[in-house]
Amino acid sequence: MTTYRPTPCVLAIGNFDGVHAGHQHLLTVAQNIAIQENLPLHILTFTPHPRTVLRPEIPHAYLMTDTEKEAALLANGAQEVHFLPFTHDLAAQTPPAFEANILTTLLNTKHVVIGTNFRYGNKAAGTPETLSQNPNFTVHTVPLLKDADGVISSTRLREAP
Repeated sequence: MTTYRPTPCVLAIGNFDGVHAGHQHLLTVAQNIAIQENLPLHILTFTPHPRTVLRPEIPHAYLMTDTEKEAALLANGAQEVHFLPFTHDLAAQTPPAFEANILTTLLNTKHVVIGTNFRYGNKAAGTPETLSQNPNFTVHTVPLLKDADGVISSTRLREAP
């Protein structure tokens, strides 16, 4: 995967398990930026879910398979979906290393679209604010979508009766 370098893109990053209304909202924002900038919309997601690597003692139920997730993301406007293998080595990268190795070198990102709760890098040290300091791309942070029951999230959907 280290030699892949598509044309410049708008990149939405997240786990996107369930591709629920909150994810769809973020994808709509990303798709609008892609149209405005005349760039393809790519998705970066992780497999397996980071929690299964970082906290293997806690069972993790998926809302959909990777195949279902890819189909749902493509149906919501993505031109390409990149499944990045989540490993301890990836988790140990510093935020600047992740930005340089994955976002800039590997994926040729010009715009990043993330939720306000996005964290990355060693010990989740990277935040939307630290990502915004990178001069190689523009960061668009999307507020989390809420309904009458609070923030719409995959965790909440997993816990629903």
